[in-house]
Amino acid sequence: MKTTDSTYNRPEGARVLDAPYVITDINTSLQQLQHEHGWEETDCNGITLFKTDNLTTVLICMHTGSRIGENSIDGTVTMQILEGEVELTADEEVVTLHAGQLVMLHHEVTHSLLATEETMVLLTNHTCC
Repeated sequence: MKTTDSTYNRPEGARVLDAPYVITDINTSLQQLQHEHGWEETDCNGITLFKTDNLTTVLICMHTGSRIGENSIDGTVTMQILEGEVELTADEEVVTLHAGQLVMLHHEVTHSLLATEETMVLLTNHTCC
Protein backbone atom coordinates (compact mmCIF):
# COMPACT_ATOMS: atom_id res chain seq x y z
CA MET A 1 0.00 0.00 0.00
CA LYS A 2 1.30 3.46 -0.95
CA THR A 3 0.43 6.52 1.14
CA THR A 4 1.40 10.18 1.16
CA ASP A 5 2.71 12.09 4.15
CA SER A 6 1.09 15.20 5.59
CA THR A 7 1.53 18.43 3.64
CA TYR A 8 0.97 22.13 4.25
CA ASN A 9 -2.57 21.90 2.83
CA ARG A 10 -3.26 18.51 4.39
CA PRO A 11 -1.56 18.40 7.82
CA GLU A 12 -3.86 15.66 9.13
CA GLY A 13 -1.41 13.07 7.86
CA ALA A 14 -1.14 10.18 5.49
CA ARG A 15 -3.81 9.10 3.02
CA VAL A 16 -3.87 6.07 0.73
CA LEU A 17 -2.71 6.62 -2.87
CA ASP A 18 -2.43 2.97 -3.94
CA ALA A 19 -3.94 -0.20 -2.52
CA PRO A 20 -5.80 -3.19 -3.95
CA TYR A 21 -8.67 -0.72 -4.35
CA VAL A 22 -9.05 2.97 -3.55
CA ILE A 23 -12.46 4.62 -3.24
CA THR A 24 -12.70 8.39 -3.53
CA ASP A 25 -15.71 10.62 -2.96
CA ILE A 26 -15.24 13.27 -5.67
CA ASN A 27 -17.66 15.75 -4.09
CA THR A 28 -15.92 15.53 -0.70
CA SER A 29 -12.52 15.95 -2.37
CA LEU A 30 -13.75 19.00 -4.31
CA GLN A 31 -15.06 20.60 -1.11
CA GLN A 32 -11.75 19.87 0.61
CA LEU A 33 -9.77 21.47 -2.22
CA GLN A 34 -11.93 24.59 -2.20
CA HIS A 35 -11.43 25.09 1.55
CA GLU A 36 -7.64 24.75 1.59
CA HIS A 37 -5.08 27.57 1.68
CA GLY A 38 -3.90 26.48 -1.77
CA TRP A 39 -7.26 27.41 -3.29
CA GLU A 40 -7.42 30.75 -1.48
CA GLU A 41 -3.83 31.76 -2.25
CA THR A 42 -3.13 30.42 -5.75
CA ASP A 43 -4.71 30.09 -9.20
CA CYS A 44 -5.46 26.40 -8.81
CA ASN A 45 -5.34 23.58 -6.31
CA GLY A 46 -5.08 19.85 -6.85
CA ILE A 47 -4.90 16.54 -5.05
CA THR A 48 -3.57 13.21 -6.26
CA LEU A 49 -6.29 10.62 -5.76
CA PHE A 50 -4.49 7.53 -7.04
CA LYS A 51 -0.89 6.86 -8.01
CA THR A 52 0.88 3.75 -9.25
CA ASP A 53 3.95 3.29 -11.40
CA ASN A 54 1.77 3.53 -14.54
CA LEU A 55 -1.37 5.46 -13.56
CA THR A 56 -1.95 8.79 -11.82
CA THR A 57 -5.34 10.42 -11.19
CA VAL A 58 -5.47 14.05 -10.02
CA LEU A 59 -8.43 16.26 -9.14
CA ILE A 60 -7.77 19.91 -10.04
CA CYS A 61 -9.73 23.08 -9.16
CA MET A 62 -8.96 26.15 -11.30
CA HIS A 63 -9.98 29.76 -10.67
CA THR A 64 -11.29 31.79 -13.62
CA GLY A 65 -8.32 32.94 -15.67
CA SER A 66 -5.90 30.39 -14.27
CA ARG A 67 -3.70 28.47 -16.66
CA ILE A 68 -1.96 25.14 -16.62
CA GLY A 69 0.95 25.90 -18.89
CA GLU A 70 2.02 24.16 -22.03
CA ASN A 71 3.36 20.67 -21.46
CA SER A 72 3.42 17.20 -22.91
CA ILE A 73 3.17 14.08 -20.80
CA ASP A 74 4.83 10.77 -21.48
CA GLY A 75 1.61 8.83 -21.49
CA THR A 76 -2.00 8.87 -22.53
CA VAL A 77 -4.04 11.57 -20.74
CA THR A 78 -7.76 11.95 -20.12
CA MET A 79 -9.31 15.12 -18.73
CA GLN A 80 -12.94 15.10 -17.66
CA ILE A 81 -14.49 18.51 -16.99
CA LEU A 82 -16.62 18.03 -13.87
CA GLU A 83 -17.69 21.66 -13.49
CA GLY A 84 -17.02 24.86 -15.38
CA GLU A 85 -15.36 25.52 -18.72
CA VAL A 86 -11.79 25.53 -20.05
CA GLU A 87 -10.03 26.30 -23.28
CA LEU A 88 -7.79 23.41 -24.22
CA THR A 89 -4.92 24.14 -26.57
CA ALA A 90 -3.62 20.90 -28.09
CA ASP A 91 -1.08 20.89 -30.90
CA GLU A 92 -1.84 24.60 -31.49
CA GLU A 93 -5.61 24.03 -31.90
CA VAL A 94 -7.96 25.62 -29.34
CA VAL A 95 -11.21 23.95 -28.27
CA THR A 96 -13.64 24.85 -25.49
CA LEU A 97 -14.56 22.06 -23.10
CA HIS A 98 -17.65 22.22 -20.87
CA ALA A 99 -18.83 20.31 -17.80
CA GLY A 100 -19.60 16.73 -18.75
CA GLN A 101 -17.06 16.56 -21.57
CA LEU A 102 -14.04 14.28 -21.68
CA VAL A 103 -10.93 14.70 -23.82
CA MET A 104 -8.31 12.04 -24.50
CA LEU A 105 -4.77 12.94 -25.57
CA HIS A 106 -2.13 10.61 -26.92
CA HIS A 107 1.29 10.72 -25.30
CA GLU A 108 3.51 13.70 -26.01
CA VAL A 109 0.67 15.86 -27.41
CA THR A 110 1.59 19.39 -26.33
CA HIS A 111 -1.34 20.93 -24.45
CA SER A 112 -2.41 23.62 -21.99
CA LEU A 113 -5.59 24.64 -20.16
CA LEU A 114 -7.10 28.07 -19.50
CA ALA A 115 -10.09 28.25 -17.15
CA THR A 116 -12.71 30.60 -18.57
CA GLU A 117 -14.74 30.14 -15.38
CA GLU A 118 -14.17 28.28 -12.10
CA THR A 119 -13.47 24.76 -13.27
CA MET A 120 -12.98 21.31 -11.77
CA VAL A 121 -11.02 18.75 -13.81
CA LEU A 122 -10.38 15.06 -13.21
CA LEU A 123 -7.08 14.23 -14.95
CA THR A 124 -5.75 10.71 -15.46
CA ASN A 125 -2.33 9.95 -16.90
CA HIS A 126 -1.45 6.41 -18.01
CA THR A 127 2.14 5.64 -18.90
CA CYS A 128 3.31 2.45 -20.49
CA CYS A 129 5.20 -0.13 -18.48
